[in-house]
Amino acid sequence: MRNLTLAVSALLVMASVSVASAETTLERGAYLAKGIVACGNCHTPQTPKGPAPGMEMAGTFLTEDPAFKAFAPNITPDTKTGIGNWTKAQLIRAIREGVRPDGSIIGPPMPIGLYRGMSDKDVDAVATYVMSIPPVSNAVPKSEYRIPLPPSYGPPVGSVAEVSKSDKVAYGAYMAGPLGHCIECHTPFIKGMPDFANQLGAGGFE
Repeated sequence: MRNLTLAVSALLVMASVSVASAETTLERGAYLAKGIVACGNCHTPQTPKGPAPGMEMAGTFLTEDPAFKAFAPNITPDTKTGIGNWTKAQLIRAIREGVRPDGSIIGPPMPIGLYRGMSDKDVDAVATYVMSIPPVSNAVPKSEYRIPLPPSYGPPVGSVAEVSKSDKVAYGAYMAGPLGHCIECHTPFIKGMPDFANQLGAGGFE
């Protein structure tokens, strides 16, 4: 009887772990977008008390420096002022390659150079969540650049595999880079772009 009780208990534990791990794509996307990827830090208007109610991802003025005056665009599914006419594939390309559906290039401070390393699974989850939020009608001005934008951020990304959580160094680099883009602010900017190649993590941008 004791052995049977232990066996049943083990099965219940396994079942609860299985249910807990059955995270949907939408749930994963919400977790990432609201957490470490922090889409709303740029795309949601802020008030002294926090995010503006009812304006999640609706776009806002972001920052201005000698290189550019940046506005974070409305990325809600609004068809007139947001991305409601984009497909998920187009949104994923915009995130990882910095190319809009019309072929124009997305400029800084969007960390395209880092987002290129976001895994297929995670970028799909983020795009799924962004396309699920309520549409908000909010026209946002276009960013103004005083520096030339690159013709591209590199060749098409293709497929990016998941990083194993068992490799703590590799997964930590993934969290600090493509997901959390911590190293973007902690790397000096040269001509309006972070100098990842020569000064990764050396500080200097606020």
